[in-house]
Amino acid sequence: MFALAQAAGRAGLTVVGTSWPVEPWVKKSRYVQKAVALPCLGEVVSGVYAMNLKKSGLKGVWLPCVDDMAGFTAEYAPFLSNLGMHFISADPETIERAITTHELMPRGMIRVPDGEMLSMQDLYDGKCRCAFPLMLKTRRNGFMRVDDTASLRQILQPQIEAGHGEQMEIVQRYVAGGVERMASAIVLFDDESRPVRGFTGRRLRVARTRFGAFGETTAARAEWIPELYEGACELLSHLGWRGFAEVECKQDENGIWQLLEINPRLSGWTCLAEADGAGFLQAYYRICSEGARLDEACLQRSRAEYVRMIGTCYHDPDWDGEVPRCRGLWRKVREAVAAWRLYRRKKPEVSFGAWDGRDLQASLRIAWRSIVRVWKIARLRKKKTQPASS
Repeated sequence: MFALAQAAGRAGLTVVGTSWPVEPWVKKSRYVQKAVALPCLGEVVSGVYAMNLKKSGLKGVWLPCVDDMAGFTAEYAPFLSNLGMHFISADPETIERAITTHELMPRGMIRVPDGEMLSMQDLYDGKCRCAFPLMLKTRRNGFMRVDDTASLRQILQPQIEAGHGEQMEIVQRYVAGGVERMASAIVLFDDESRPVRGFTGRRLRVARTRFGAFGETTAARAEWIPELYEGACELLSHLGWRGFAEVECKQDENGIWQLLEINPRLSGWTCLAEADGAGFLQAYYRICSEGARLDEACLQRSRAEYVRMIGTCYHDPDWDGEVPRCRGLWRKVREAVAAWRLYRRKKPEVSFGAWDGRDLQASLRIAWRSIVRVWKIARLRKKKTQPASS
C-alpha cells in the first residue's frame, strides 16, 4: 500500500490516508501529505471504523487496497459518498460471487477447476466430490494442498473437536505445476462495467508458508498475455464488475489457464504494473474526480521486473526452510545486496515496491524495519531448534 502511495505521489497526485499506527516511513515520506491513525479494520466492527473515519475529516478519491477494505467500501458505499469520498466499487453480492469461484462458469480462455463449498464436518465425513490432490482455500494466507483423505482428516480434526464443524471451507482441485505457471490479470472497470485499463504479469517466486509455496509474490515480471487479459475481462464483465480486480490463474499441463481466485481489489503487486506504465492510478483518479469516460487501453510495456524485499506479518521472509537457518539469513543479505546493485543502476524498469531513493528517509525507515524483522525471526527459529533443557 505504501508503494502505491509513492506511485501516486510520483504521478503528481496528493496523497492522504490512514494507518495503524502511523508508521515511521509514512511520517517521513515526501509523497504523503497527511496520514490519520485509525484502528485496524479487522480489530473493530465496521461501524466503529466508519465513525472514526468520519471524525478524521478525510475526503477525496477513496482507494481500497485490501480485501477487508474492499468489503467495507461495498457495504458502506452510501456513507462514504456522503463523507465526500469518490470511488468505484462492486456491490457486496457481486464481491461474494467473485470470492466463491466454484460457482462461476468458464468464460473465454479461463476455466474454473472443480470445486465446492462445504462445512468442515462434511469434508471430514468424506462428502467432498473434488478429486485429490485438492486445495483448501478459506484460511487467509493459508492455502493448503491436501493429497489424501487421511491428511484431510488430520488437518480438520482439531477444528471438529473445537466445535467448528459448521464453519465453511472452499475446496478446489489442485492445479499442478511450478510457480512460473502462475500469472495474474489486473483490470480496472468503470462505473458502467466497462474495462478501461489492464495489465498481465507472471510470478517468478513466492514466499513460502508452513503450508507450502502459496505465499505472497516476492518476484515477478510484466508479461503481456492476451488470452489471460481477455478471459479476465469476459469473466468479470459477466459479473457486472466495477472497480479493480485481480484474476489469479495457473496454466495446467495442457496450457489452459485455470482460475485460482479473484481478489476484489487492487492487486498487491500493482506497483509492478505502475512501473511498467499501466497507468491504473491516474485512470482511477480521473474517473473518480473528473467523471472522465476513458477508452479501453492496455498501456504496459512488458519490461518491468519486481522484487519484493519486505517481509509481512503473515509470511516469513523468502528463504528456503530446507537449508540451515544461518544460510537462509545470509542468502537474504546477499539477495538484498544484489537488489541494491540493480537499484544503483537506476534501471526504470525495475520496481522495488516501496523502496524509492527519492523518498530516502521513508526508505531507510522501512528498510530498518525489514532488517529487524528478519533478525528477530532468525533468533526465534534458532531458539525453537535448540534442545530443551533438563
